[in-house]
Amino acid sequence: MSYTNIDLVKKHISLDDVGGGLRRDYPVIFVEQEWIGLPGRGLVESSLRVKAIRDYSPVFEEIVLTDGIVSLTNNYLVPDSMTVASDSSLGAIYKENTDYSVDCDNGTVKRLDGSDIESGSTVSVWYYYYSLYEEDTDYGVDYREGMVRRLPGSTIEANQTVLIDYRLSGSQLNDPILSEAVLEANAIVERQVDPHRQFGADPILQTAATFLAVSLVCRMMAACDLKYNLLGRQTAAAWLSLAESYRDDYTGLLKDFRPKAARLSGPAHS
Repeated sequence: MSYTNIDLVKKHISLDDVGGGLRRDYPVIFVEQEWIGLPGRGLVESSLRVKAIRDYSPVFEEIVLTDGIVSLTNNYLVPDSMTVASDSSLGAIYKENTDYSVDCDNGTVKRLDGSDIESGSTVSVWYYYYSLYEEDTDYGVDYREGMVRRLPGSTIEANQTVLIDYRLSGSQLNDPILSEAVLEANAIVERQVDPHRQFGADPILQTAATFLAVSLVCRMMAACDLKYNLLGRQTAAAWLSLAESYRDDYTGLLKDFRPKAARLSGPAHS
């Protein structure tokens, strides 16, 4: 018997609010070729990049800043590593986000309105940048499970610290997981209070089954966070607390559907 469904469960848990977004600069130390779990599961395909600073001498360039965007020689700049000055002798040092802005991923600089840098000026720039390693050559990725490992022959050294950027899908939850919880909740409700299927689509029973399904999903998310998330204990505790709350509501709604226990009659005189 179907008492609840995925759409009803989604009204209580928003898939768009769970676990998505860009993760930057997650440090990993590869040991041999062992798989390492990243915080979260369900990575967006081709979104992961492994990077490290290989040259610790700052790159020096002279560029002309007009009112447009100026590209540097390298991409993937190290955040907050750039210095922009009027000349190589550091005659005047300009301020990021006041005089100029930086797009680190694309390696570009832009002069800002109201800047102390006059349009058309030649400025001196110093910065560090990340070198990227190659997927399937230096490292392998399991995007579904959120796992990464160093490959044999990789230019990544064993026990070297690298930084990893990646993007999680809109949610660690998906319809198959919700469907599993819904099927389990429907089966439990039928077995516990409606084995003869006498209540049908009773709205209270539907709500109870929905609360039970949500509770089951919250428990799944707690288990996932304990395994994959840096803040696993804290976030798992929050999921478990929510699961318990929904489970209590479910239990309360089922009271009127459970058969009343028959009272024992007193002894009869013969």
